[in-house]
Parts: sequence; structure tokens; C-alpha cells
Amino acid sequence: MKLRDGAAERAPLNLKRPAVAIGLCALVAALVYLPTLRYQLVWDDVDIIVQNESSPLQAFSHSFWYGGGAGILGKDPYYRPLANFSLGIDELVAGHHAWYFHLVNLLLHAAVVGLVGVVVWEVFSSFWLVLVAGMVCALHPLAADSVAYVSGRTDLLACAGLLSALLGLLRLQKRHDWRAVFLMWAGFAVAVLSKETAVMFAVVVGVFLLVRGFKRMHRRDGVALVGVLVLLGAYLGARYAVLGSVVGTAVGGSIGAYVLLSLSDFGRLLLLSVLPLGQGVFRWTPAGLGGLTLSAAPGILYLASPFALKPMRRSGSVGLAWLWGAAMLLPFAGLAGFGPVGRLLYVPGIGFVLLALLAGRGLARRSRAGGRFAVGLALAYCGLLALLVLPQRMRVWKDGYTLFHQMMQEAPAYPAGHFNYAFELRRRGDIDGAVAEYRRAIALDPGMALAYSNLGALLQSKGELAEAESLYRRTIELRPEYALAWNNLGIVRYKRGDGTGAVQAFRRAIELKPDDAGSVYNLGRIYQQAEMADSAKVMFERAYRLEPGNPQIRASYEQTHGPQP
Repeated sequence: MKLRDGAAERAPLNLKRPAVAIGLCALVAALVYLPTLRYQLVWDDVDIIVQNESSPLQAFSHSFWYGGGAGILGKDPYYRPLANFSLGIDELVAGHHAWYFHLVNLLLHAAVVGLVGVVVWEVFSSFWLVLVAGMVCALHPLAADSVAYVSGRTDLLACAGLLSALLGLLRLQKRHDWRAVFLMWAGFAVAVLSKETAVMFAVVVGVFLLVRGFKRMHRRDGVALVGVLVLLGAYLGARYAVLGSVVGTAVGGSIGAYVLLSLSDFGRLLLLSVLPLGQGVFRWTPAGLGGLTLSAAPGILYLASPFALKPMRRSGSVGLAWLWGAAMLLPFAGLAGFGPVGRLLYVPGIGFVLLALLAGRGLARRSRAGGRFAVGLALAYCGLLALLVLPQRMRVWKDGYTLFHQMMQEAPAYPAGHFNYAFELRRRGDIDGAVAEYRRAIALDPGMALAYSNLGALLQSKGELAEAESLYRRTIELRPEYALAWNNLGIVRYKRGDGTGAVQAFRRAIELKPDDAGSVYNLGRIYQQAEMADSAKVMFERAYRLEPGNPQIRASYEQTHGPQP
């Protein structure tokens, strides 16, 4: 065997193979989020995981918050069955141990980063560009809003599905094989069942293929597009069957105001994705206050760039990257005031990264030294973000108190923030602080029924029964089917000497929630105090059947029925 240039004894690193860069970036993505394994379940995690009573398979026939309730949203506007299924499987495996949920998020993020590397390799066939793109996606601090927050699983699953679909689309243009078509379909199905925003992939595919023209469209391109549209129709049908609507979260104010708000926030989020240093996690824009601001300028320039720059119109890769960023962010940018802003950028950011790489490749073609400098600068910037920004943003999600304390600092006009912060203060034993926060929430949103109820419970514990009763009555005015408010109203009325009113309230609570052992037991206690022995006996037996492990209920049941084995 002949030796060629002495290479047979030790093969050099083949930089044309992306596996090393992809693996390195995925490993970094996992390692930097290891601290999240010590974090708690916070915010929506409690409703979606802790309070959820449905099985994983039931996720496909129920809304997102089924079992835990939509909380302050009222009616649940989301259908994300694959995300619920994933969380349900985690719960079967690990119960409510938060570290396991965070571990799965960490691994999904690493998988997303790996898929980014595969997509970049498909477009550029460059080891160094794969490395740069992977490090940007692995270390960008805004990703923490999706990775360190268990409920951000929706973003991770949707992004993994969309990247798979995008990879199928890219390969379809080169190979026109059925594997690429099936990859598109499978990826889109995963994405759209994980988060509603993934429906925009159908727009991306449709515009991309149609702009290229029918003459350049291969037969399998058309089949792929039709398949995506069929899957979209099936998803919308399933969504309508479960939720009774195909529309997601309603926006406040007029459509025109929302468009202007979206354009302004689109530009602001573009800048935020490039310069995340010193930026907050939360922002609150009250309904109807949207308007065109100076922050819209970057967004307008972005949207106008293909019409002003001929090279962008000539390059299919550039057009696809531009379209991805616009379609995946612009329609939803106006929602930036309703939660952690980083979650809105997890999927669209892929398009921005591709555009930056395309611009960098153009620089490298003109000057090799300039290309090397750009790569070095990008990697240095990733290191800076990883050291100075990412840990700070990640720590916001470590527990409920830290999260909502940060929210109150950054978005003091956000009513739900005060509501949740009050709950955390109550858990820490700061009753007066919780009362103040509930009052602030009500002042900002007089229609927040649960804030009245929770404030009433705190005042009831402090002996302020008259105001507590008033608050429960206000809760019932806003949500007349809320059984807990009726039960609490019955307790307060009984303590204030209004036995008749208490009986009426408890009976209504039982009508609304027949399996609530607490309301049944409370009614039995009133009957017992009124020396209505037979009625009390019936209620205690019913309460015992519902909750035999409750020592208070068991004691009353044994008092009227005799000791139980």
C-alpha cells in the first residue's frame, strides 16, 4: 500500500465534514444549561404539569391547559397536544421532579442546535459557518426564555419540527426525492402540533415555491406543497373540534393598532436579537396602546430589503432566509408585550442567522482575511454573551419568587404579574405583601376574578370577614360558575352568623362541583350545628366517599357512622 504525503499514518481533521462542529455546538448547548437542573417548576408549569389530571394520550383531545385550567385567561385559546403529550410522558417517568423536565428541555435544545448545524451545512457546506451558527444558537441569551422555562417546551418542539421541515425543503430543491417530501411533512406535523405559530411554514413553502415559478417547480414540489396544506387543514380541523375555534389569542384594540404595534415590535425584536445585552425578559403593552414608533425602522428596512437589493432577489437561499424571519416573527411580534420576549425569537432567529451567514460568506469571497475576521468576531461575541448575559437571563427562571420579582421590576403595569407575585409572597409567609400585590392587580385589571377570590381568602385568614365576603361576591359576579368562590362565601357567611346564606352558598358550590369533598363536608357541619342529624350524616358519608384520606372528614364520618376498619 502506497502512502500519500504521509497521510496514511494519521488522517487530518476533514473540515468538509460537519459532524465535529455539529457535535461540539450541541454539547455546548447542553452544558451551559446544566444549572437549570436545580430550577423549579414555575408560572404556567404549575397549571400544565402539577395540576394536570389527564393522561398523555388525552392531550390530543383536550386544550393546552386542560386539567389545570386556563387561569386568568379564562377560556383556553391554545391547542398544543404534542407539547402536552411530551410533558405528560415526563410526569409518568419522574412525577413532579422538576430536574427531569429541565433535563428534557436541555436535550431538546441541544437537538435543535444540531439541526441548525445540519441546515447550515446543507446551505453552505462550510465547517466554520456551521460552527458559528451552532454557537450563536447554543449561547444566545434570549433562548433561555424557552430552554430554562419548562413550558417553553412548545418552542423547542416546534423549532425542531420546523428545522426538519426546512431541511426537507432544502433537500427537495437539490434531490427531488420522496425522503425530502416525507421529512417536510413529518417536521411540519410535529411543529404545528407543538405551537400555533408553526402554521406559517405553509406560507413560507407556498411563497418560496411559487416565486420560483411553475416552470422551475418539480412535480414533487407540488406534491410536497399540497401535503403541507392537507396537514394544515387537518390541524385546523382538530383545533376547531377541540376549542371550537381556529383563531388563537385575541388581540386587544383594533386590527390597525395591532398591525402598527407588530411592526414596531418587529423592529425592536430585530435589534434585540443582535444586541441582547442589558435587555429585560418582560414587557407589557396594554391593549389598544400600540402605535408606530421609531423602533419600527429596522423592521421596515428588513421588509424592504428584497425590493431594494437585487442580489437578495436573485438568491433563493437569501430569499428563503428572509422569508423565514419575516413570516415566523412579524405576525406575532405584537404579542411581545404578553410574556417573555425571547420566546418569540427562538424560531425566527434561524432565518436571521442564515441571513448573517450569507452576508458573511459574501465578505469572505471578497477577502479571505475579512472572512476569518468575521468568524473570529462572531465566536468572540458568542463567548461574551455566554459569560455576561446568558447566566443572568437564565437565573430569572430558577424559582417563582425570582421570576415574578423580576417581572414586577420590568413590567410594573402588568396585572397578571402582580397576581402571580402575590401568590409567591403568600407562599413565603408575607401576607401583607401579598394583599398589597392583589390590590395592585385589581387596580390595574378590575375584571381579574381570581385576584378578588385570592385576596378574599387572605383577608378571611386575617379575620376581616366583611371585606372578604364582598370580594367573594365580586368574584361570583365575574365568574358565577366558580365553585371555590361559592364555598369560601359559605364559610364567611357561616362565621358571620348567616347560616341560611351559608347553606345556599354551599349548595351552589356542590351543584357546580359535585365531587368537591370540602363543600360537602362544610354543608354537613352546618347541618350538624343546626341539629339536623340525618342531613349531616348523609353529607359526612358523601364527603368520606369522595376523600377518605382526609382526617377531619374521617373523624366526622366515624362520629356519625361509627369507627371504620
